[in-house]
Amino acid sequence: MNIGNRNTGRENFFMGKRLRIAVFIAVSLGIVLIVFRYFGFVSKTVYEESVSHLTEVLHQSDQMLRELTNKNLTYLHIWGENLQNISGEDEIRDYIKKAQEDAGFLEFFFLSSDGDYKMATGETGYLGLQENIEEEIRQGNDVIANAAVPGKSQLLVFATPRAHGIYQGFEYDAIAIAYENSDIVDVLDISAFDGNAQSFVVHPDGRVVVDHSSESWGNVYNFFGVLREHSDMSEKEINELPEKFKAGRTDAMLLNLDGRSYYLVYEKSDIQDWMFLGLVQADIVNASMNSLQRSTILLVSVVVFCIAA
Repeated sequence: MNIGNRNTGRENFFMGKRLRIAVFIAVSLGIVLIVFRYFGFVSKTVYEESVSHLTEVLHQSDQMLRELTNKNLTYLHIWGENLQNISGEDEIRDYIKKAQEDAGFLEFFFLSSDGDYKMATGETGYLGLQENIEEEIRQGNDVIANAAVPGKSQLLVFATPRAHGIYQGFEYDAIAIAYENSDIVDVLDISAFDGNAQSFVVHPDGRVVVDHSSESWGNVYNFFGVLREHSDMSEKEINELPEKFKAGRTDAMLLNLDGRSYYLVYEKSDIQDWMFLGLVQADIVNASMNSLQRSTILLVSVVVFCIAA
């Protein structure tokens, strides 16, 4: 009789122990599942908040670029009308000098439709514009494009065909002003995230109009070339971006550049076919959110440990 009671007690003991183990395992799995779901929620929230912040910064920069463009084209239209009423070369030079002081541009060009130019000083040359301006000038359209001039840094040129005439024997079809790329960056005041944000204004095919990138990359002429050289994106993924740019999409993505995670945010600009791109390291954007996340992880770990104990 005693032996039977002992066996029954032993069986009850082991059954209770197995039950406690099963309950412990179930509770532990439940806690792990909740923790994983929570971390997924936090990661998604961090991403959405960071993208929202970046998009806002990008939108503000785009507005500044739009204001800069409208201001310069308005100036050009006024100057074009006034220059046609001035005949003396000395008067023209004085007028251009005063305009330069007021607007702060780097160079002024009398421009032919094939890209040849003459400056107020009499210097001549060829303005290697990124765009074929002949058709635009013929149609009377304003032109904004990158340009290369031997011995000078990358330029952003604003041109209007609303002025025609002859200066020092040079027959011109348009007038244009140019800024250095660095001047445009300064005007846009792209200093978000303590100056760590990189920005580009590009055409849908990746050609860069305004370059505010890392010095380690040098001068960037095509944004997709940067992705091919520095990112881990596949050729298929890179080739999908021009189609999104052409469609005027506004979107964001996480990508790896030189072994570091970056947020890439892009937005259609109101100027021509341009796209505004913002690029910032994820660690910099998420600095405050990551601190909160680490504190939460520590708190959850303590709670899980107490429950497990």
